Amino acid sequence: MSDDFSISRDLLQDLIALVNSGQTFSDIHIEPDMPIMLKTPRGWRQASDEPVALEDMVPLLRGIDEDWEDKIIDHAIDRPFVLTQFRLRCNVYRTSSGSKVAISIRRLPLHPIPLEKTGLPGYVKTMLEPTKGIILVTGPTGSGKTTTMASMLEHINATRNAHIITIEEPIEYELRRKQSIISQKEVPVDTASFSSGLREALRQKPDVLMVGEIRDFDTADTLLHAGESGHLVLATMHTNSAIGAITKLLGFFAPEQRQQRAAILANALVGVIFQSLLPDENGDDFVLASELIFNTTQQVSPYIADPEKLHMISDFLRRKTDNMSRSLNDVLAQLVVKKAINQKDAMRAAYNRLELHEMLNAKR
Repeated sequence: MSDDFSISRDLLQDLIALVNSGQTFSDIHIEPDMPIMLKTPRGWRQASDEPVALEDMVPLLRGIDEDWEDKIIDHAIDRPFVLTQFRLRCNVYRTSSGSKVAISIRRLPLHPIPLEKTGLPGYVKTMLEPTKGIILVTGPTGSGKTTTMASMLEHINATRNAHIITIEEPIEYELRRKQSIISQKEVPVDTASFSSGLREALRQKPDVLMVGEIRDFDTADTLLHAGESGHLVLATMHTNSAIGAITKLLGFFAPEQRQQRAAILANALVGVIFQSLLPDENGDDFVLASELIFNTTQQVSPYIADPEKLHMISDFLRRKTDNMSRSLNDVLAQLVVKKAINQKDAMRAAYNRLELHEMLNAKR
Protein backbone atom coordinates (compact mmCIF):
# COMPACT_ATOMS: atom_id res chain seq x y z
CA MET A 1 0.00 0.00 0.00
CA SER A 2 1.32 3.41 -0.97
CA ASP A 3 2.63 5.84 1.62
CA ASP A 4 0.28 8.39 0.02
CA PHE A 5 -2.52 6.95 2.13
CA SER A 6 -1.01 8.61 5.20
CA ILE A 7 -1.89 12.04 3.80
CA SER A 8 -5.64 11.54 4.12
CA ARG A 9 -6.18 9.72 7.38
CA ASP A 10 -9.92 10.30 7.59
CA LEU A 11 -10.90 8.52 4.39
CA LEU A 12 -8.40 5.74 5.01
CA GLN A 13 -9.75 5.22 8.51
CA ASP A 14 -13.30 5.20 7.13
CA LEU A 15 -12.32 2.46 4.67
CA ILE A 16 -10.50 0.42 7.31
CA ALA A 17 -13.49 0.70 9.63
CA LEU A 18 -15.90 -0.32 6.88
CA VAL A 19 -14.01 -3.36 5.59
CA ASN A 20 -13.43 -4.61 9.13
CA SER A 21 -16.89 -3.75 10.47
CA GLY A 22 -18.41 -7.19 10.00
CA GLN A 23 -21.23 -5.66 7.96
CA THR A 24 -22.43 -7.73 5.02
CA PHE A 25 -21.71 -5.90 1.79
CA SER A 26 -19.85 -6.61 -1.44
CA ASP A 27 -19.01 -3.17 -2.84
CA ILE A 28 -18.20 0.41 -1.82
CA HIS A 29 -18.97 3.45 -3.97
CA ILE A 30 -17.21 6.79 -3.42
CA GLU A 31 -17.80 10.05 -5.29
CA PRO A 32 -17.31 13.73 -4.40
CA ASP A 33 -19.93 15.56 -2.32
CA MET A 34 -21.88 12.36 -1.63
CA PRO A 35 -21.89 9.88 1.27
CA ILE A 36 -20.03 6.58 0.88
CA MET A 37 -22.45 3.91 -0.37
CA LEU A 38 -22.42 0.17 0.38
CA LYS A 39 -23.89 -2.64 -1.77
CA THR A 40 -25.79 -4.79 0.74
CA PRO A 41 -27.99 -7.87 0.14
CA ARG A 42 -30.99 -5.52 -0.10
CA GLY A 43 -29.29 -2.99 -2.37
CA TRP A 44 -27.30 0.22 -1.94
CA ARG A 45 -27.38 2.17 1.31
CA GLN A 46 -25.40 5.00 2.88
CA ALA A 47 -22.49 4.09 5.15
CA SER A 48 -23.08 7.42 6.95
CA ASP A 49 -24.62 10.83 6.30
CA GLU A 50 -21.26 12.57 5.90
CA PRO A 51 -20.36 13.44 2.28
CA VAL A 52 -16.85 12.81 0.93
CA ALA A 53 -14.88 15.87 -0.22
CA LEU A 54 -12.81 15.69 -3.40
CA GLU A 55 -9.65 16.61 -1.48
CA ASP A 56 -10.23 13.58 0.77
CA MET A 57 -10.33 11.34 -2.31
CA VAL A 58 -7.09 12.55 -3.89
CA PRO A 59 -4.67 10.65 -1.59
CA LEU A 60 -6.75 7.49 -2.08
CA LEU A 61 -6.66 7.99 -5.85
CA ARG A 62 -2.88 8.39 -5.73
CA GLY A 63 -2.62 5.24 -3.64
CA ILE A 64 -4.56 3.33 -6.28
CA ASP A 65 -2.42 4.75 -9.11
CA GLU A 66 0.13 7.56 -8.80
CA ASP A 67 -0.57 8.65 -12.39
CA TRP A 68 -4.36 8.52 -12.05
CA GLU A 69 -4.86 12.10 -13.30
CA ASP A 70 -3.15 11.34 -16.63
CA LYS A 71 -4.58 7.84 -17.11
CA ILE A 72 -8.18 8.73 -16.23
CA ILE A 73 -8.34 11.02 -19.27
CA ASP A 74 -8.17 8.03 -21.64
CA HIS A 75 -9.76 5.17 -19.71
CA ALA A 76 -10.95 3.83 -16.37
CA ILE A 77 -8.29 2.48 -14.00
CA ASP A 78 -8.58 -1.03 -12.54
CA ARG A 79 -6.20 -1.77 -9.66
CA PRO A 80 -6.23 -4.07 -6.62
CA PHE A 81 -4.61 -3.31 -3.29
CA VAL A 82 -4.54 -4.91 0.14
CA LEU A 83 -6.12 -3.16 3.12
CA THR A 84 -5.86 -5.02 6.46
CA GLN A 85 -7.36 -8.51 5.92
CA PHE A 86 -9.06 -7.75 2.62
CA ARG A 87 -8.07 -7.33 -1.00
CA LEU A 88 -9.88 -4.45 -2.66
CA ARG A 89 -10.45 -4.26 -6.41
CA CYS A 90 -10.67 -0.57 -7.24
CA ASN A 91 -12.10 0.87 -10.45
CA VAL A 92 -11.63 4.62 -10.94
CA TYR A 93 -13.71 6.28 -13.65
CA ARG A 94 -14.99 9.62 -14.89
CA THR A 95 -18.65 10.68 -14.82
CA SER A 96 -20.77 13.78 -15.55
CA SER A 97 -19.01 14.66 -18.83
CA GLY A 98 -15.61 14.36 -17.19
CA SER A 99 -16.36 16.74 -14.33
CA LYS A 100 -16.39 14.04 -11.62
CA VAL A 101 -14.26 11.06 -10.66
CA ALA A 102 -15.80 8.09 -8.84
CA ILE A 103 -14.28 5.01 -7.19
CA SER A 104 -15.97 1.61 -7.25
CA ILE A 105 -14.45 -0.88 -4.79
CA ARG A 106 -15.14 -4.63 -4.59
CA ARG A 107 -14.25 -6.17 -1.22
CA LEU A 108 -12.71 -9.64 -1.35
CA PRO A 109 -11.17 -11.85 1.34
CA LEU A 110 -7.39 -11.77 1.35
CA HIS A 111 -7.25 -15.55 0.75
CA PRO A 112 -9.65 -17.89 -1.09
CA ILE A 113 -12.33 -19.38 1.14
CA PRO A 114 -12.70 -23.18 1.38
CA LEU A 115 -14.84 -24.58 -1.42
CA GLU A 116 -17.29 -26.05 1.07
CA LYS A 117 -18.00 -22.56 2.45
CA THR A 118 -18.97 -21.00 -0.89
CA GLY A 119 -22.53 -22.33 -0.68
CA LEU A 120 -21.99 -24.87 -3.45
CA PRO A 121 -22.67 -28.56 -2.66
CA GLY A 122 -19.64 -30.49 -1.46
CA TYR A 123 -19.73 -32.85 -4.44
CA VAL A 124 -18.68 -29.96 -6.72
CA LYS A 125 -15.14 -31.08 -5.81
CA THR A 126 -15.63 -34.09 -8.09
CA MET A 127 -15.72 -31.64 -11.00
CA LEU A 128 -12.07 -30.88 -10.25
CA GLU A 129 -10.88 -34.49 -10.33
CA PRO A 130 -10.32 -34.82 -14.12
CA THR A 131 -6.89 -33.79 -15.39
CA LYS A 132 -8.29 -32.41 -18.64
CA GLY A 133 -11.44 -30.75 -19.90
CA ILE A 134 -13.38 -27.50 -19.51
CA ILE A 135 -15.24 -26.11 -16.50
CA LEU A 136 -17.35 -22.98 -16.95
CA VAL A 137 -18.38 -20.76 -14.03
CA THR A 138 -21.09 -18.33 -15.09
CA GLY A 139 -23.60 -15.87 -13.76
CA PRO A 140 -24.37 -12.14 -13.67
CA THR A 141 -21.94 -9.51 -12.40
CA GLY A 142 -21.59 -9.68 -8.62
CA SER A 143 -22.72 -13.31 -8.31
CA GLY A 144 -19.50 -14.54 -6.70
CA LYS A 145 -17.87 -16.12 -9.77
CA THR A 146 -14.41 -14.82 -8.80
CA THR A 147 -14.74 -16.22 -5.28
CA THR A 148 -15.86 -19.63 -6.55
CA MET A 149 -13.08 -19.76 -9.13
CA ALA A 150 -10.44 -18.87 -6.52
CA SER A 151 -11.79 -21.53 -4.14
CA MET A 152 -11.66 -24.16 -6.89
CA LEU A 153 -8.09 -23.26 -7.79
CA GLU A 154 -7.09 -23.31 -4.12
CA HIS A 155 -8.60 -26.80 -3.78
CA ILE A 156 -6.48 -27.99 -6.70
CA ASN A 157 -3.46 -26.17 -5.23
CA ALA A 158 -3.90 -28.02 -1.93
CA THR A 159 -4.55 -31.48 -3.38
CA ARG A 160 -2.61 -31.87 -6.62
CA ASN A 161 0.95 -31.51 -7.90
CA ALA A 162 0.26 -29.27 -10.87
CA HIS A 163 1.29 -26.09 -12.64
CA ILE A 164 -1.62 -23.63 -12.41
CA ILE A 165 -1.55 -20.64 -14.77
CA THR A 166 -4.19 -17.92 -14.47
CA ILE A 167 -4.95 -15.05 -16.86
CA GLU A 168 -6.84 -12.31 -15.00
CA GLU A 169 -7.81 -8.64 -15.33
CA PRO A 170 -6.84 -7.73 -12.65
CA ILE A 171 -5.44 -10.44 -10.30
CA GLU A 172 -8.03 -10.55 -7.53
CA TYR A 173 -6.96 -13.38 -5.21
CA GLU A 174 -3.27 -13.97 -4.68
CA LEU A 175 -2.63 -17.72 -4.66
CA ARG A 176 0.38 -19.07 -2.79
CA ARG A 177 2.16 -22.30 -3.65
CA LYS A 178 1.05 -25.37 -1.70
CA GLN A 179 1.28 -28.56 -3.74
CA SER A 180 1.06 -26.73 -7.06
CA ILE A 181 3.26 -24.23 -8.91
CA ILE A 182 1.34 -20.97 -9.32
CA SER A 183 1.78 -18.50 -12.22
CA GLN A 184 -0.71 -15.62 -12.16
CA LYS A 185 -0.72 -13.33 -15.22
CA GLU A 186 -2.42 -9.95 -15.25
CA VAL A 187 -3.88 -8.35 -18.38
CA PRO A 188 -2.40 -6.08 -19.74
CA VAL A 189 0.69 -6.05 -17.46
CA ASP A 190 1.96 -9.62 -17.97
CA THR A 191 0.18 -10.36 -21.24
CA ALA A 192 -1.69 -8.25 -23.79
CA SER A 193 -5.09 -9.98 -23.62
CA PHE A 194 -6.93 -13.08 -22.42
CA SER A 195 -6.49 -14.77 -25.80
CA SER A 196 -2.77 -14.00 -26.10
CA GLY A 197 -2.19 -14.97 -22.46
CA LEU A 198 -3.92 -18.30 -23.03
CA ARG A 199 -1.88 -19.01 -26.19
CA GLU A 200 1.37 -18.12 -24.39
CA ALA A 201 0.40 -20.26 -21.39
CA LEU A 202 0.08 -23.37 -23.57
CA ARG A 203 3.84 -23.17 -24.15
CA GLN A 204 4.60 -22.88 -20.42
CA LYS A 205 3.86 -26.48 -19.37
CA PRO A 206 0.52 -25.87 -17.60
CA ASP A 207 -1.66 -28.57 -16.10
CA VAL A 208 -4.47 -26.23 -15.06
CA LEU A 209 -5.44 -23.00 -16.83
CA MET A 210 -7.81 -20.32 -15.59
CA VAL A 211 -9.17 -17.64 -17.92
CA GLY A 212 -10.73 -14.65 -16.18
CA GLU A 213 -13.36 -14.18 -18.89
CA ILE A 214 -14.21 -15.50 -22.35
CA ARG A 215 -14.84 -12.38 -24.42
CA ASP A 216 -14.03 -13.19 -28.02
CA PHE A 217 -13.53 -15.80 -30.73
CA ASP A 218 -9.76 -16.15 -30.16
CA THR A 219 -10.15 -16.88 -26.44
CA ALA A 220 -13.02 -19.31 -27.03
CA ASP A 221 -11.14 -21.14 -29.79
CA THR A 222 -7.91 -21.44 -27.80
CA LEU A 223 -9.87 -22.57 -24.72
CA LEU A 224 -11.50 -25.42 -26.66
CA HIS A 225 -8.12 -26.46 -28.05
CA ALA A 226 -6.56 -26.44 -24.55
CA GLY A 227 -9.41 -28.42 -23.01
CA GLU A 228 -9.28 -30.99 -25.79
CA SER A 229 -5.49 -31.39 -25.76
CA GLY A 230 -4.94 -32.46 -22.17
CA HIS A 231 -5.33 -29.44 -19.89
CA LEU A 232 -7.96 -28.71 -17.25
CA VAL A 233 -9.31 -25.26 -18.17
CA LEU A 234 -11.52 -23.13 -15.92
CA ALA A 235 -13.17 -20.00 -17.30
CA THR A 236 -15.87 -17.50 -16.38
CA MET A 237 -18.67 -16.04 -18.48
CA HIS A 238 -21.60 -13.68 -18.01
CA THR A 239 -24.87 -15.50 -18.76
CA ASN A 240 -28.24 -16.00 -17.03
CA SER A 241 -28.19 -19.81 -16.97
CA ALA A 242 -25.86 -22.80 -17.23
CA ILE A 243 -27.21 -23.70 -20.66
CA GLY A 244 -26.71 -20.07 -21.66
CA ALA A 245 -22.96 -20.48 -21.06
CA ILE A 246 -22.77 -23.37 -23.54
CA THR A 247 -24.85 -21.44 -26.08
CA LYS A 248 -22.76 -18.28 -25.68
CA LEU A 249 -19.46 -20.17 -26.00
CA LEU A 250 -20.57 -21.81 -29.25
CA GLY A 251 -21.97 -18.47 -30.41
CA PHE A 252 -18.44 -17.07 -30.76
CA PHE A 253 -18.01 -19.31 -33.81
CA ALA A 254 -19.36 -18.76 -37.31
CA PRO A 255 -22.24 -21.07 -38.32
CA GLU A 256 -19.99 -23.13 -40.59
CA GLN A 257 -17.56 -23.74 -37.67
CA ARG A 258 -20.13 -24.36 -34.97
CA GLN A 259 -20.80 -28.05 -35.61
CA GLN A 260 -17.12 -28.95 -35.31
CA ARG A 261 -16.63 -26.80 -32.19
CA ALA A 262 -19.78 -28.26 -30.63
CA ALA A 263 -18.34 -31.77 -31.08
CA ILE A 264 -15.12 -30.67 -29.36
CA LEU A 265 -17.02 -29.04 -26.47
CA ALA A 266 -19.28 -32.08 -26.08
CA ASN A 267 -16.21 -34.24 -25.54
CA ALA A 268 -14.23 -31.76 -23.42
CA LEU A 269 -16.87 -30.22 -21.14
CA VAL A 270 -16.59 -31.39 -17.53
CA GLY A 271 -19.32 -29.18 -16.16
CA VAL A 272 -20.98 -25.79 -15.82
CA ILE A 273 -21.71 -23.88 -12.62
CA PHE A 274 -24.23 -21.05 -12.83
CA GLN A 275 -24.67 -19.01 -9.68
CA SER A 276 -26.73 -16.15 -8.35
CA LEU A 277 -26.54 -14.32 -5.00
CA LEU A 278 -29.82 -13.52 -3.26
CA PRO A 279 -30.61 -11.80 0.05
CA ASP A 280 -31.60 -14.17 2.84
CA GLU A 281 -35.13 -13.97 4.22
CA ASN A 282 -34.15 -11.22 6.68
CA GLY A 283 -32.04 -9.31 4.14
CA ASP A 284 -29.00 -9.51 6.42
CA ASP A 285 -26.78 -11.80 4.35
CA PHE A 286 -26.26 -13.33 0.91
CA VAL A 287 -27.45 -16.82 -0.07
CA LEU A 288 -25.96 -18.63 -3.07
CA ALA A 289 -28.31 -20.36 -5.50
CA SER A 290 -26.61 -22.49 -8.15
CA GLU A 291 -27.48 -24.44 -11.28
CA LEU A 292 -25.14 -27.33 -12.08
CA ILE A 293 -24.51 -29.33 -15.23
CA PHE A 294 -22.19 -32.32 -14.74
CA ASN A 295 -20.85 -33.99 -17.87
CA THR A 296 -18.32 -36.25 -16.15
CA THR A 297 -20.07 -39.36 -17.51
CA GLN A 298 -20.76 -37.70 -20.90
CA GLN A 299 -24.53 -37.77 -20.27
CA VAL A 300 -24.96 -34.24 -21.65
CA SER A 301 -22.58 -34.70 -24.59
CA PRO A 302 -25.23 -35.80 -27.14
CA TYR A 303 -27.19 -32.57 -26.53
CA ILE A 304 -24.10 -30.38 -26.95
CA ALA A 305 -22.76 -32.16 -30.04
CA ASP A 306 -25.96 -31.30 -31.91
CA PRO A 307 -26.73 -27.58 -31.35
CA GLU A 308 -30.36 -28.20 -32.27
CA LYS A 309 -30.67 -30.41 -29.18
CA LEU A 310 -29.19 -27.93 -26.68
CA HIS A 311 -32.65 -27.08 -25.35
CA MET A 312 -33.01 -30.72 -24.25
CA ILE A 313 -30.49 -30.10 -21.45
CA SER A 314 -33.35 -28.38 -19.59
CA ASP A 315 -35.31 -31.65 -19.64
CA PHE A 316 -32.18 -33.50 -18.50
CA LEU A 317 -31.91 -31.18 -15.47
CA ARG A 318 -35.59 -31.67 -14.62
CA ARG A 319 -35.22 -35.47 -14.72
CA LYS A 320 -32.29 -35.34 -12.21
CA THR A 321 -30.94 -38.58 -13.68
CA ASP A 322 -27.37 -38.19 -12.37
CA ASN A 323 -28.09 -36.98 -8.79
CA MET A 324 -25.61 -34.10 -9.20
CA SER A 325 -26.86 -31.91 -12.05
CA ARG A 326 -29.70 -29.66 -10.96
CA SER A 327 -31.77 -26.77 -12.27
CA LEU A 328 -31.80 -23.30 -10.74
CA ASN A 329 -35.53 -23.56 -10.06
CA ASP A 330 -35.05 -26.75 -8.04
CA VAL A 331 -32.56 -24.95 -5.82
CA LEU A 332 -34.65 -21.78 -5.52
CA ALA A 333 -37.74 -23.81 -4.57
CA GLN A 334 -35.78 -25.70 -1.90
CA LEU A 335 -34.42 -22.44 -0.46
CA VAL A 336 -37.93 -20.96 -0.28
CA VAL A 337 -39.33 -24.08 1.43
CA LYS A 338 -36.47 -23.97 3.96
CA LYS A 339 -37.21 -20.24 4.49
CA ALA A 340 -33.64 -19.37 3.59
CA ILE A 341 -34.96 -16.84 1.03
CA ASN A 342 -38.39 -15.35 0.35
CA GLN A 343 -40.55 -16.16 -2.66
CA LYS A 344 -40.36 -12.67 -4.17
CA ASP A 345 -36.55 -12.75 -4.32
CA ALA A 346 -36.63 -16.29 -5.72
CA MET A 347 -38.95 -15.19 -8.52
CA ARG A 348 -36.66 -12.26 -9.35
CA ALA A 349 -33.65 -14.61 -9.62
CA ALA A 350 -35.41 -17.24 -11.78
CA TYR A 351 -35.04 -17.20 -15.56
CA ASN A 352 -38.12 -19.46 -15.90
CA ARG A 353 -40.53 -17.72 -13.55
CA LEU A 354 -43.67 -19.55 -14.66
CA GLU A 355 -42.11 -22.93 -13.91
CA LEU A 356 -40.88 -21.77 -10.50
CA HIS A 357 -44.32 -20.35 -9.67
CA GLU A 358 -45.90 -23.72 -10.47
CA MET A 359 -43.27 -25.58 -8.44
CA LEU A 360 -43.85 -23.38 -5.38
CA ASN A 361 -47.61 -23.77 -5.64
CA ALA A 362 -47.21 -27.54 -5.78
CA LYS A 363 -45.18 -27.50 -2.55
CA ARG A 364 -47.86 -25.64 -0.58
